[in-house]
Amino acid sequence: GMIDDQLKLQEAKKVGIKITERDIERAWATIEKQNKMPKGGLKDFLSNIGIDRSVMVEQIEAEIAWVKVVRRQKGAAIKIGEDEIEEVLAEIEANRDKPEHLVSEIVLTFDSKTEANVRTLAQRLIQQLKSGARFEALARNFSQSATAAVGGDLGWLRPGQLSPSLDTALAKLRPGQVRPPVPMIGGYQIFYLRDRRTAATMAQKNITVALRQLFVPIPSNADAAERAGQTKLAGTMAESATSCQEIDRLAKELGTPLSGDLGNVRLSSMPAQLRDVVSELEIGKASAPQPISGGILVLMVCGREGDKAPTADRTSVRRMLTNQRMALAARQYLRDLRRDAFVDIRK
Repeated sequence: GMIDDQLKLQEAKKVGIKITERDIERAWATIEKQNKMPKGGLKDFLSNIGIDRSVMVEQIEAEIAWVKVVRRQKGAAIKIGEDEIEEVLAEIEANRDKPEHLVSEIVLTFDSKTEANVRTLAQRLIQQLKSGARFEALARNFSQSATAAVGGDLGWLRPGQLSPSLDTALAKLRPGQVRPPVPMIGGYQIFYLRDRRTAATMAQKNITVALRQLFVPIPSNADAAERAGQTKLAGTMAESATSCQEIDRLAKELGTPLSGDLGNVRLSSMPAQLRDVVSELEIGKASAPQPISGGILVLMVCGREGDKAPTADRTSVRRMLTNQRMALAARQYLRDLRRDAFVDIRK
């Protein structure tokens, strides 16, 4: 890692890139924020474990310099065509109901002389992660991908963006789990599954409904005749409730404590049985009677906000494709620098 840092800094100097104190301060503040530290907390932490601030500054400087070098030297050659964007948008639409994975990576590259050492490093990082080390911190310090600057963040990935074997492996992970090192050409990748979502669950997280309900109680000791009578009453009220004003009137008439206006309710906070019913309800239309513990509910949605999952736009797709190409270019660039460098290691 120290060798790579020096190669990155030397290449930055060679192409005329300078890192300002402001760049470092901004990155320093970002690291503190990501680790939920107060201002100045990172310096105190390093001091407590006996590491001089300059060591961390040099690592930060190398990563910032490398991002700028790759952008300047390789960015102009990266062209994203409109047909590529259309293809990705079509793929997103086709996979709308399939799970997406929020993934971070650590990329460790090697040559013929260092493969054994890098394989050992990969296994050691896995052990550190199992012991509670933060993935973002290890990615910043050890990953040789351009994503190292953002803690290894690859963003949300859909099926097909990785190899079929990795798609299958991610599908088996639970959020918070790490995939053991995966061999790639000239290196290893370690994947961390941070979260999983589908369009449906995204939509439910965004939906807020203005909800009214009628509650027809059925005592636990009610006999069959009483149960039938209350069930019939609930059905009659469901048929009579043709508007939000009407359900308000019926709630007053019914007079049960659980009947009336529930205010704005987030769909994702509702029990699964009722959430499925409410998510399909048209505004102003009463639901069929829903048996619950202690009685029967009739529900009505009188307003709905945020009922669509976010959709990808051309700008975000172009940015995603550009970042993928930049990450690949960065790995190849660093590999070439290592191959051409004369490294004098002194102890």
